[in-house]
Amino acid sequence: MSARLGWIEKAMMLVPGYRGYKKRELLREDDRLLRRYVADLLRDASNTLRQASSELVQLLGVQAQMMLQQPGNPVQILNWLTQRIYDVAGQIEHLEAGYSPSFDRIKVKEEELERLLEIDNQLIGYSNVISETSKIILGQIRSSRGFDPRYLYTIQQSLDALERIIAERRRFLHGSESLPGGRQETG
Repeated sequence: MSARLGWIEKAMMLVPGYRGYKKRELLREDDRLLRRYVADLLRDASNTLRQASSELVQLLGVQAQMMLQQPGNPVQILNWLTQRIYDVAGQIEHLEAGYSPSFDRIKVKEEELERLLEIDNQLIGYSNVISETSKIILGQIRSSRGFDPRYLYTIQQSLDALERIIAERRRFLHGSESLPGGRQETG
């Protein structure tokens, strides 16, 4: 953390009472940056799948039109996954940041912010799987006019895992799960 601070901020960290405040702010900023990175990664994957779907329709031509009439066809599934990925990205980016002003009834402590960041770090792996898998699907469509449907399952499983992490994060932040000596009510 100190490597990211300018000399004025380093000096201010020596002021009693300010250090804890600044450290919590830096943790919140790290959390926000991590969630933005994950959301951007997922939006890129969504765009890649959108491109894959479009190219699949173009490559298949008339056959694609007949395929669109059948339930559960690859184009519909790609479009559904594209939207689901985009929705999950929005959820991640707009999750609560663990910010609590001085006079809120519930105080979010430094340890809790660190736990929140640990939870958010879990998002990266699954997002990378979705990103890489969407690129594989697009590459397969470009090279062979089709793709291995098992990749769709991989994306669905990763999205399910992301949604579980989001739910875990919400439960933690809203007090269903807390650290020993966790949240304190003021008043």
